[in-house]
Amino acid sequence: MSRAPVRGLVTRSTLGWLQRLGWHYLAPNRRCSLRGDDGSMLLDGRLRQYLQQLRFEAHGEKWPLDADGIAQVLAAVTQGPLRRGSQAGNDALLVALRNGVCVAQRLPDGRTVRATVPLVDWAEPLNNQWDIASARDEGQPLLDAAPRIDVLMGYVNGLPLLRLLCVERDGQARWGRDAAAIALHGRQVRARGNACSPPLLLALDRRGGRYACSGAPAGGWVRWREHGWTAEAVQQLRDTVPMPRTGAAEANGRWLRAVHAPLLAGVAAPARVLALLRGFMHTGADGQPRIARAAQFFAVQAGLAQLRRIDAQGCRGRGHLRLAAGAGMALTWHWLVQQVQRDPWLRHCRVLRVQQHPAVAPQPGRRGELPVSPGRRLAAFMADGRGCTLQTTPGTLQAWLRRRDAGHDGDDLILLVDAHLQASQPAWVERARERLPRAGWLWLGNGPLPEAVPSVASEPLLFACSNADAIADGLLAPVYHHALQPTPPRRQKAKRGATLLVEPAAPPSGRWASTIAQHLRDTLQHTERNLRAVLLVHDAETMRRYQRAFAKDGAIHSAMIGPGCGRASAAQQQAQLLIASDPHALPYLDARLALVYLDTAVDSAGLARVLALLNRPHPHKHCAWLVHLPGVPAPWQHGEADAWAPLPLQQVQAGLSRQHRRLRALLPPTGSADFHACRAHVGPRWGVDAHGQERDLHRLRRRCLHQRVTGFGQQLQAAMLALPGEGSGAELDTPQQRYRYDLHFCSLLRDAVAAEACEAHLSADEDVRIRHWARERAPEVRDAGWDYIGAVDTLPANPRHEADALHSLLRHQLETSTIGAAARLQLQRQLRGLLATPRTPAERLQCLQALQALQVLRLRALELPAAGSATRVQLACRGVLVRILGAPKNTAQRQLHHAVAEQLLSAIGAAHAAQPRAPHLALADLQRRLAPALAAVLSPAHCEAVLAQLPTLLADTAPAPT
Repeated sequence: MSRAPVRGLVTRSTLGWLQRLGWHYLAPNRRCSLRGDDGSMLLDGRLRQYLQQLRFEAHGEKWPLDADGIAQVLAAVTQGPLRRGSQAGNDALLVALRNGVCVAQRLPDGRTVRATVPLVDWAEPLNNQWDIASARDEGQPLLDAAPRIDVLMGYVNGLPLLRLLCVERDGQARWGRDAAAIALHGRQVRARGNACSPPLLLALDRRGGRYACSGAPAGGWVRWREHGWTAEAVQQLRDTVPMPRTGAAEANGRWLRAVHAPLLAGVAAPARVLALLRGFMHTGADGQPRIARAAQFFAVQAGLAQLRRIDAQGCRGRGHLRLAAGAGMALTWHWLVQQVQRDPWLRHCRVLRVQQHPAVAPQPGRRGELPVSPGRRLAAFMADGRGCTLQTTPGTLQAWLRRRDAGHDGDDLILLVDAHLQASQPAWVERARERLPRAGWLWLGNGPLPEAVPSVASEPLLFACSNADAIADGLLAPVYHHALQPTPPRRQKAKRGATLLVEPAAPPSGRWASTIAQHLRDTLQHTERNLRAVLLVHDAETMRRYQRAFAKDGAIHSAMIGPGCGRASAAQQQAQLLIASDPHALPYLDARLALVYLDTAVDSAGLARVLALLNRPHPHKHCAWLVHLPGVPAPWQHGEADAWAPLPLQQVQAGLSRQHRRLRALLPPTGSADFHACRAHVGPRWGVDAHGQERDLHRLRRRCLHQRVTGFGQQLQAAMLALPGEGSGAELDTPQQRYRYDLHFCSLLRDAVAAEACEAHLSADEDVRIRHWARERAPEVRDAGWDYIGAVDTLPANPRHEADALHSLLRHQLETSTIGAAARLQLQRQLRGLLATPRTPAERLQCLQALQALQVLRLRALELPAAGSATRVQLACRGVLVRILGAPKNTAQRQLHHAVAEQLLSAIGAAHAAQPRAPHLALADLQRRLAPALAAVLSPAHCEAVLAQLPTLLADTAPAPT
């Protein structure tokens, strides 16, 4: 029995769950014995064991593979997918797993046959050999400032199938997030270049994790929500699922965490892995690989289960599949059709996709003939199209049903229909259901079921993914709606002796242009976000009026889109505001669309189109807005709002008080009255824990402040959309203004303590945007608590505070500098000893200052001359060495760089002085001087590379002519 080595909590929990799901742990020595001599990712020994037990069928009998056949399979796998480029190798490995490997096999009677050898038993997943092993050589180097990431590799029959990156604590006991594992994987893929990675990737931290397929970008990693699971069910699963009785399983079974169960059981279970690999991976038209999300997977599974059912009258099952707008219904169509064609109970059926606007062009006939009409293609499909797929429109299907009185009474027809056709064309739906009584119907759409259609009640809802679930999984951005109030008229400054005049109302041509422009500036431009907006109007004439009004104002850059506006140009791509008259004519824009102004009423289909564009996530977009201009009714105005409709702005404003209390809870009892007390309450405070390790006691409190300031600022931005303009005089008494004051205060406090604790590098782009917005929009308040903005020289000295700040600085240098291992260990012991020994704050500060001075002297002795004080010749020599030898990483490399640079500098000076007017002689003299010296300290390859750069170095360092 193998014994698991010492690991972190996340790695142990991951191994425990995988072993409960049927994976077998491979010890490092066992994994090395199964790997081949070429150092590939394949476990040759395990694949050979599987192939020796395999039997292929030929001439009515089953035969084992001989040694030549096994060698052909091993060669096809090792020399094919695992030797190609990254993306090509991943695709080839996936094809080999799905289709098998074709080999030539010689039978005992002398006949030769071609046999397809399956690499995986798809019918019975547990008949395969599932192994999980540690891949220590693929992890990152241990750094005190970075979280440790343990890499686990999963194999099926010796083929690399799964790669798990488990994020643990760093050297200061700070938990890492799954984003660190995703970034590490991206760096390793770029560094390896042509290496092949497993098709399925998982990144886990202590709060859960995300998954993706190989080749997916950093934004393509998504979370998994197991359908029907609750926290109680996960806890019960941890207590009831049996554990294998092995040494590794018993060691890891005590560390199971419930947060890892949904992802591992949903994605890494043997049966689920094979299902995802076989039918739920797809490379889009843009070349990006995509894997099914949880909602898409369960929607397809629910649809297949319903289509397999046939009642007593011979009618195939029917039902509805509903996803949130923007959750990927197009890919759900694609995967559902693929699963129907592969399913043994349904692959004989003909699949008819009914859409309002088909995405395929008419298929041409023979050479010289006209293209086949949609009606003829549908007639041929219904006559003899078993096992095929066709896409058509409701009008074409209605015309075919009108010509056929009896319709189609077979149960081999499956219709996949857009759900919005039930509400838009109910009469056509009823006639089609009567003419196709035994066909299977699946209605795929976004949002809730339409209650006004009578045919909806007779068909069950098979699966639904609401907006709330999609937002919680990070698939969608939340959308809020509110009504925009008109901008109050501006009062003109009257001349002396004249009465005050009120500016006249805006003309009807662009009645809300100034209001929209002001709202757009307050919403997007002041928040420093690379986002854009759309204005929906009634007709083309209104579009042109708004365009003229925006062009006359000149505050924002707008452009028109839709029919009659020409093709998409550079002006449309760069415009901040797009004006459209038809929501269905909106192009599939990028995810920057975050604001939609409605100056016209839209139907349910148009609203679904708009929400699908607004819901797309973007790094700059934490929420989106649907704004109704005055007098425009909301689509859900006469009905009750549900979980599918955009959230009202009052819901965000109601949650501000709770977020404000959580932010204020991190401050001392004095609150924002004393900035210096708050800084001491949250700033660095070093001590020794029970294990004898140095710890920053305020680190967790400071990290909570960092996260809550950004989160509270995001909610405050969304909640203040409907507030009056800055010119109102009574706005300082509103709770929102007090929230802005506290946000500004906590933002300055966060930056101050981050600078003291040397944590400024932890700020992301979103943190910077919230900081700028809070300081730009901060109210002017005269308060004694704001005296910290002035000079701080008058403050009394605090040795404890200065010692903690200096300790943080030395710890940061220890984590980020590249000093030698011995010097690093010595400094770490000295810092720990200063905390463990009883000393007054003044004595500890004095010792820390001495350590800092010693560290500065040590770095000055090892570093090359600074860039500001180095001459042109020194900079050129240093650049050549960095390009050839790489940047120095330790003390020995720094000393080598320093010595070689000094030698180059002296030799170049001597060559220029000896041959001032003969450059070719100067080069020969320089090579003669440097060749023996460089050969003594550099490798032959590096020595030749440096000598090859000497002509360029001489030309760059030639003295100026006098």
